[in-house]
Amino acid sequence: MRTIFILLTVLVGPFVIAQEITLEDCHNNAIEQYPNLKQISINREVYENNLKNVKRNYYPSLNLNGQAHYQSDVTKVPAAPIPAFDVPEISKDWYKLNLDVEQMIYDGGVTAGQKKVELAKHEISDQKIQVELYQLKERINHLFFNIIFLKKNLEILEVLYKNLNAQVEEMEIAYDNGIILSADVDAIKVELYKTDQQIIEKTEDIRGLIASLNELTKLDIENTDDLVEPELSIDNYDFVNNRPEYILFNKQQSQLVAMKSLAGSKRLPVLMAFGQLGYGRPGYDMLNDNFDDYYLIGARLHWKIWDWGKVKREKQIFDLQNEIILSQKETFDQNLKADLHQRIAGIEKYEKIIGSDEIIVKLQHNVVNTAENQFENGTITSTNYLIEVNKMVSAKLNLEAHKLQLVFAKYQYLTAVGNL
Repeated sequence: MRTIFILLTVLVGPFVIAQEITLEDCHNNAIEQYPNLKQISINREVYENNLKNVKRNYYPSLNLNGQAHYQSDVTKVPAAPIPAFDVPEISKDWYKLNLDVEQMIYDGGVTAGQKKVELAKHEISDQKIQVELYQLKERINHLFFNIIFLKKNLEILEVLYKNLNAQVEEMEIAYDNGIILSADVDAIKVELYKTDQQIIEKTEDIRGLIASLNELTKLDIENTDDLVEPELSIDNYDFVNNRPEYILFNKQQSQLVAMKSLAGSKRLPVLMAFGQLGYGRPGYDMLNDNFDDYYLIGARLHWKIWDWGKVKREKQIFDLQNEIILSQKETFDQNLKADLHQRIAGIEKYEKIIGSDEIIVKLQHNVVNTAENQFENGTITSTNYLIEVNKMVSAKLNLEAHKLQLVFAKYQYLTAVGNL
C-alpha cells in the first residue's frame, strides 16, 4: 500500500502543483501591482480636503486687527470758548485693537458650485487612472496571447525539426550507399539548422515575454504550460462605446457645466452679517480722548450689478471648450468604429479559416492512413511516412493556433469597446 501511495505521489504530484493562470488572473494581478493605483486613494484624500475648505465658506471668520499711528492733525470743534466748559482735544496718537467677525448668510450659490467643481475634478483624476488601467490590460493581452502564439509556433517548428532530422538520417544512409551526393545531404542539413535557429529564437522570445508578464503581474510564471488558453464568445456586435477615454470626455464635460454654473453665481447678491469688538483710543465717541471699548453689529449686501460682460464671456469660453470636447468625442467614435470594422472582419476571417483547417485535418488524416498502409507494405520509406504524419500534426497545430487567434481577436474587440 505504501508503495502504491509513493507511486501515485510521484506520478500525480507534478500535475497537482502545476499552475493554471488565466488571462483574468493576469489582469487582476497587474492592476493590484500597478504603482499608479495608489493615486486613487490619494485623489480621494485631496478631494476630501478641498471639500472641507469649500465648506468653510459658511463658517464664521474671526480676524484680530491692531493698529497704532500718529497723525499730523485731528478734528477740532470750531467754536468760541464757553465759560466753565472745556472743549476736549483729541490726541494725535491713536491706538486700536479690533476683533472682526463675519458670517456668510447667502453667497449666491458659490459654495454649492465649488462643491460640484471639486467633485468633477476628483472624478476626472480617478478616470485618468482608469484609462491607464485600460492600457495596462491591453498590454497584458498582447503579452499573454503572444506567449501562447509563440508556443504554438514552437510546437510546429519542433515537428518540422523532427521531420528534417529524420530526412537527414535517411539521406545519410543513402549517401553511404552511394545513391545520392553529399550536397543533397548538406541542403537538408541547412534547413535543419535554420529550423533550429528559429526554435532558439522563439524560445528566447517566449522567455522574454514571460519575464515581462511576471514583472507586471508578480505571478512567477515559469513556462507556457502555466497559462490557460482562454475561451470567449460574443453575443452581438452592437456598438456601445464604454471606453474609459470616452467616459473621461463625459466627465470633462460635467466639469465644464459645473464651472459654467459657478461663473453665473458670481453675478448673484451676497449677504453677510458682521460684527466688531474693539478697544482703543479714540473709540466710536470721537470727543472722548480716553481708551474705551466699543462694538458694532450689522449686515452687508454685495451685488455686482455690472461686470462689463466678464461672466458672460467666461460662460462663452466654457461653451466653446465643451464644443471642443464634443468634436473630440465624435472623432474618437469615428476612429473606433473604423477600427471595429477591421476587428469584426478579422473575427470572421478566422472563423472561415478554422472551417478550412478542419477540412485540411480531415483530408490529411486520410493521407496518413494511406501512407501507413503503404509503409506497412514497403512501398514507401519511413521518412515519407513520417512526413505525412508530421503534416497532420502541423495541420492540427495550425487549427489550434487559428482558434487561439480567433479568441484573441474577440478579446481585442471587447477591449476596444471597453467591455473587458
